Amino acid sequence: MPTRSRRLVTAVLLLGSLALTGCQTYTEQTASRDSAVRSGDLASAVAQADKDAEKNRDSKDAILYRLEQGAILRSAALGNIPAPAPAPSTAPALGSPNQTQTNQALNEAPPEAISPRIAYLTRSVAAFDEAARRIDDYEAKAKLSVSAESAALLTNQSNIPYRGRGYDKVMLHTYQTLNYLQLGDGDAARVELNRALQRQRDAVDANAKRIAEAQKLAQEAKSGGVQDEKGRQGSSYDVDKAKSDPRTSAGFSSIEGKFNAAILPYGDYVNPFTTFLDALVFTHQAADASDLERARKSWERVLNFAPSNPYVRTDYADAEPDLQRRAAPSTPVGLSVSSSSETAAPAVAVAAAVTADTTVAPAALPPGAPLPPPGSLTYVIFETGSAPYRDQTRIDIPLFLVTNGISYVGAAFPRVETVSGQAPALTITTGEGAGYTTALVASIDSVVALDFKNEWPTILTKTLISTATKATIDAILQKQIQDQAGATGALLFKLASAATQAAVNIADTRTWRSLPKEFQYARLATPANRLLTLSASGQTTTIQVEPAAVNVVYVKSPAASAPLLATQFILKK
Repeated sequence: MPTRSRRLVTAVLLLGSLALTGCQTYTEQTASRDSAVRSGDLASAVAQADKDAEKNRDSKDAILYRLEQGAILRSAALGNIPAPAPAPSTAPALGSPNQTQTNQALNEAPPEAISPRIAYLTRSVAAFDEAARRIDDYEAKAKLSVSAESAALLTNQSNIPYRGRGYDKVMLHTYQTLNYLQLGDGDAARVELNRALQRQRDAVDANAKRIAEAQKLAQEAKSGGVQDEKGRQGSSYDVDKAKSDPRTSAGFSSIEGKFNAAILPYGDYVNPFTTFLDALVFTHQAADASDLERARKSWERVLNFAPSNPYVRTDYADAEPDLQRRAAPSTPVGLSVSSSSETAAPAVAVAAAVTADTTVAPAALPPGAPLPPPGSLTYVIFETGSAPYRDQTRIDIPLFLVTNGISYVGAAFPRVETVSGQAPALTITTGEGAGYTTALVASIDSVVALDFKNEWPTILTKTLISTATKATIDAILQKQIQDQAGATGALLFKLASAATQAAVNIADTRTWRSLPKEFQYARLATPANRLLTLSASGQTTTIQVEPAAVNVVYVKSPAASAPLLATQFILKK
């Protein structure tokens, strides 16, 4: 074998051996942390989230790790677990232009004067602020550099910096709203609600641009092929023809069936829980008539999202002036004589999708919808289960190339997997013996699945082109090596390139894992003794609400077997 050929074979073998080390998907990398979250081991979850955030503070995945850190710190605040002194740089200082007087006071207070709950909430605010800052930086740049996009195309999509998915951005500001409400900063909470609404609008525009870019890329691939990061030209590739291939389309249908099964009629990038929170805040912290009108419109939308939720019907009746002349029945909505056993939350009826800020006609209220009971109110918000995650599926795609019998090659595609094992609902028993059960207001399964469905055409196009381009370039190189080094050299190259493709052909499974599966809520007249017993799937805790006009009790259950995490805050004194 000539010296040049031996060097070439040695190089490709080295490449193959390096590739055999492989790489894990995000889902695999974060399995232990997510297990700690679902089991209720918050101390371990916080420690791992802090470690991950610090390790990735300047990596391409910095945003995602800050989102995870912010949510896990919120859970620690709910559980009120002892707060260890944070390691240096685990969270950025609260010094952004958006800093509030509350944050400033917390920064200036000595550590021993701050409770663990407040300390965790403050750090959660900081983590989310850092994620938002980085998201804004990416959006200001409008799009990735050409070199970064090219490199990702010929390796895998997970090499592109994580800029935050549409629902990430909305949920980030939703959690910030809750953080500020718990810190008693209503003005900052309003700012975050406005940002969440703007993120919804921006996501719709961003998705339209993403689809247009994918269509342009598909046309370029079809007309002449695309180049790899070294400028080597791949063969032309027909994405539409590949999608319609019978062997390939069956795999795509399986992926599409999974996300379609989880989708409810929410509208693109709409999170009904964000809309619910908007309605709640602008109802009970209204400063003027415009705030009340905003609240009324938000309740209209929530009722469209969850028409079977009895508490939404009551809140909507309370906010709609034309319905306030109805006589209230003697038994408040949701009240039962006894509720010793849990019942599932009402199912959500299928209705037309409602967009983020559409103006909807006054929703029709079912006959007999009651007015709210007199006296103080308590809202119980229940965050249950775990959000979907992304796994990967390998599907054979056609190459439309006849070289050494090669006609198909395996490609890795992400798929959405929902998580079971959640507590189905929360039962609230008052000190007077009255019982309530929370009802669904938002399915995060649906929110995540719809976001994935919108992104799917782009994922599909880029993965097809990326995999096919790499495979056709490899086929050309294999032919060149066979001409130079003979059949043995070609075989060695084929083995090395197969190992390389197996290592880099990894689907992008990055997704915010520490979100819940569902948001539910109940509303009730605050009992005279203010005692509430909260139960879900055998887990029970008792809380005494504050003497206020409107209270919010916030309960989280990451899994049916995990302890309930509960806190409260005053919405209106």
